[in-house]
Amino acid sequence: MTRDPALLEECRALQRAVEPYPTLAALHAAPEWPAVAERFARMLGTVRRVVADAPAIADARASNRPDGVIAAHWNIEHGNWYEQVERALARDETRRFGGPDLILLNEVDLGMARAGNRDVTADLARALGFHAAWVPMFLETTLGRDDDALTAHGSNNQESLFGLAILSRWPIGAARIVELPSPDAIQFDLERMIGRHVALIAEIERPGQPFVAATVHLEVHRARSHRGAQMRVLMEALAAERRPVVLSGDFNSHTFDRGLWHSSMSAAWALFTTPGDALRERLLHPDRGPHHEPLFDALREHGFEWERYVDFQRTLQLRFDRVDEARAFDLMRQLARPLVDWAVARGTLRLDWFAARGFAGGEGHTIAGLDGPGRASDHAPISARFI
Repeated sequence: MTRDPALLEECRALQRAVEPYPTLAALHAAPEWPAVAERFARMLGTVRRVVADAPAIADARASNRPDGVIAAHWNIEHGNWYEQVERALARDETRRFGGPDLILLNEVDLGMARAGNRDVTADLARALGFHAAWVPMFLETTLGRDDDALTAHGSNNQESLFGLAILSRWPIGAARIVELPSPDAIQFDLERMIGRHVALIAEIERPGQPFVAATVHLEVHRARSHRGAQMRVLMEALAAERRPVVLSGDFNSHTFDRGLWHSSMSAAWALFTTPGDALRERLLHPDRGPHHEPLFDALREHGFEWERYVDFQRTLQLRFDRVDEARAFDLMRQLARPLVDWAVARGTLRLDWFAARGFAGGEGHTIAGLDGPGRASDHAPISARFI
């Protein structure tokens, strides 16, 4: 990639500025924080764009195709396994209805060692001949979490940014950022990231039939009500929109209320004791039932549909080494490993979604075979057709 020297230097300077502070409260109390906050606002508030040199719209079938808009959504786990992600998209392994016109991505790095210090969005856009928009959510100050140090291969971060992307066959018009209420103290104090959750909204200049695309990655650390509050802010930002809207995201719709004193034990107990059919219903249909996620209420109240655009299959398989609720039973696992592994394996989650407003119909599908340890991502991609 061709680095932006000004962006690289600013990212490094901001990392140095926050490094001495153990908590977000301490950082905010520092006399230099107001000036640093303004710099963060400028850096995190900038949408970066890629304009296709040889756009895929030149493909004869990419104009107003009669089968509607084909979209793919994918949480690509930062691009840690970038070559597999690019190959899947370039070879159209995410297909079900035909190659996508629109690709919406969550967990997209710029200058993180775990993803080869790539500008993942720009590299994918150029490989596919797509236009793109990318926005940062967080500046990272570490190599990351979980397997990230392994895929960093001993390298250091460059820009250290992590965000959201929209790629399109058609030109991308105005793009904007919607800031969402976020557990920023948790993310800084525990994960050493500074930033906030956002949604990225972009106008897609489809000839004769323009529409709006939006993608969001909701938070995972707190209760269902917090994800609901984030979705309501996004819905308010789209309330006046009269064009059709395609919305995608990793909604983190796991149905558990985290961040409470009993959260880990309560969730682990559910994994152990809930009958199989009832647990599958809860985890694969988080839009309904006694444990449903209020974010779906917000979608429904603002005229969005999702049932026709998804198939309610698993998009993430719970892994013991990545989830607090599983680690709560670490001692039991040492004593009765087969039992705990059995409980964790029951965690088949539907976290990734399409929703839409203003389209007459469509259908959706989850793509199997690209997710899991050593594969393109920990999440499965999904595709949908909007007619």
